[in-house]
Amino acid sequence: MDKIKESDLYQPIKEYLDSLGYDTKGEVKDCDITAIKDDELIVVELKKGFTIELLYQAIERQKIADSVYVAIPLSKRGYKNPHYKDMVTLCKRLEIGLILVGFTTNGKAQIDIAVNPEPTKPIRKNIKKRMAVISEHNGRIGSINTGGVNRRKIMTVYKEQSLTIARILAENGELSAREIRKFCGYEKTSSILRMNYYKLFEKIGTKGHCTYRITDIGLKMLDLSLIHISEPTRRS
Repeated sequence: MDKIKESDLYQPIKEYLDSLGYDTKGEVKDCDITAIKDDELIVVELKKGFTIELLYQAIERQKIADSVYVAIPLSKRGYKNPHYKDMVTLCKRLEIGLILVGFTTNGKAQIDIAVNPEPTKPIRKNIKKRMAVISEHNGRIGSINTGGVNRRKIMTVYKEQSLTIARILAENGELSAREIRKFCGYEKTSSILRMNYYKLFEKIGTKGHCTYRITDIGLKMLDLSLIHISEPTRRS
């Protein structure tokens, strides 16, 4: 396989966590991967190599997650790498999990959980940041973002919901905020329409008797968007 990028680690790890019953998504609130099952939150940070920066990131994520893993490609020397035992020992000391991702010559990935985190003492959680991550994760329609991609624009919940509203207006014409909310079910429908950060909508009429329609910018953004709308967006 050619030179491995951080983003190459995302899909095999996502598939592995999905197979364990987790809902897995990429690039959520600066976390490369978040995985949620019931009340458990796992965070995985991806890097091309085992670095101090990676460990710092993992330690920060321990403040919000139940378990934190770092994931790196398995080196060409594999488990004969002289630093392998040191990496395992350090991760165990820091109570951080270690995932090694190996690639065959045809690009097939193999996952090895070299270390499972086993916390021996409670770490004080930042509840506000934890809930922000969980809220962002759960608000996503699907897993559009790829973890480990730093220079690509990220699809946030706000942008995803804005595009959903734009799609509703594109397919149904002018609608009131109440009518739009019946389609999408978003509690913050009125707030999204009012803020209109991406200039996707245009307000028609006066307060109390207004409707909204999609703008030319909104139509262009829908054409460029890969968003999949699972809810009905047309009048029945």
